[in-house]
Amino acid sequence: MSNVNEFLDRRVLPFPVKFLTHRFIILATMSLLLPLIVFAHSTDFVLAVNSYLNTTSVAVSSIVLLYATIAEMRNKQIAEMQEHRAQEDHAHVVEMHQLVLENMRFQHEEIQNLKEILAKMRGASFERRRLPHGAEVDLRALHPRGRARFEKEHVHRRMRKYVRHDLGDSIAALTLPMRELEEPEE
Repeated sequence: MSNVNEFLDRRVLPFPVKFLTHRFIILATMSLLLPLIVFAHSTDFVLAVNSYLNTTSVAVSSIVLLYATIAEMRNKQIAEMQEHRAQEDHAHVVEMHQLVLENMRFQHEEIQNLKEILAKMRGASFERRRLPHGAEVDLRALHPRGRARFEKEHVHRRMRKYVRHDLGDSIAALTLPMRELEEPEE
């Protein structure tokens, strides 16, 4: 089925789209409305023009629906990829944070060892200090949404909550100018 869809998307559907969205065709179609009124007494002419207008209307509606559906699927895939990337980035940040903490502990121990050696050389007593932030830091618990943010089903719950499934909203979103979709500069 995907081969058929790919064939249609590449070889068949671009032609009706190019035809129906050409400015001249749109003007010619709109200009047929006036003769429909003027030649209302000619049944053959009215039926022929009405058939053309109905067919064009159905084709345009189908094309809009098809492209809205394709755009919604792509947006969902993009959102899932971005979420996956964000989780990978967060995992990397957590790993780097753990490495920094380990390095801090190691350096603290080395400094404490040096202080102990210096104290022995002077003949003084030395009391080892603990690292000020001695407890392990759980970065996942520090996230604003807490540990639940990292559960496997979290992405799917958020997608169900925020992804629109209403086709009218999807079509309206596709017709927005690009400047409205861009992030505002701060």
